Amino acid sequence: MKKIIFVLLFGLLSGISIAQNLPDYDAIKLDKKEDFNATADSAALQASNFLFSTPLDKNNLDRLKSIQYIIRWMTGTPDYSFTLDEQATKFAKKNDDLLSQFMAAMTKYALENKADAKDQNKVKLNAVKLIIAYVKDEKNKVKLNAELKKAIEADDKGQLSAYLKI
Repeated sequence: MKKIIFVLLFGLLSGISIAQNLPDYDAIKLDKKEDFNATADSAALQASNFLFSTPLDKNNLDRLKSIQYIIRWMTGTPDYSFTLDEQATKFAKKNDDLLSQFMAAMTKYALENKADAKDQNKVKLNAVKLIIAYVKDEKNKVKLNAELKKAIEADDKGQLSAYLKI
């Protein structure tokens, strides 16, 4: 009985500590070029990592705040440039959650691979690979549409670059 209570309490506290590790996005100013510094970049990476560690859920306020921060960061950062082209995002048509996840994937890849961040083809390819890994995990509750299935099949065959036309 004590073990069960301990496990339940540990699980609850672990969930609380994850939520507490997110930055206070509202406190991070992104108004001028100087605001896009290491702190802002770190918060964007934390937001991306959080989105990839949690299932799609429109009712999760932390996911919503993380997505909003990523959008603010992506549209204002002078150090990185992002392109949302039709080929890379066609799997996200009619699915705002997947489009947001793709934006998080581009952010994550660019910040973790700064040497490749200027190469839009590498960013696109690796962001789609992150999405594929995410949607394959059933706990993330992603309903596969026809385009996602095509992207997964292309990746499985080693033909993702051709599928993305890069």
